[in-house]
Amino acid sequence: MTPPSDGLTYAERTCLQLAARGLTLDAIAKQFGDSQDSVETYLASVRTKLMAHTTMEAVARALKLGLIA
Repeated sequence: MTPPSDGLTYAERTCLQLAARGLTLDAIAKQFGDSQDSVETYLASVRTKLMAHTTMEAVARALKLGLIA
């Protein structure tokens, strides 16, 4: 089964891009202007959509699929 090549929301994609830069949940929440709980929810959704067990695995898949740069 191939993960979807699109379907990430703006919030999911933004949080994933910030995670790819090595930011912590707290730092992502502050930069994105949302709560840490919301960031955790966005990243959990990304992991589900990309069939990844960890956020870093989701980052790697997103990079490979060209979803983030």
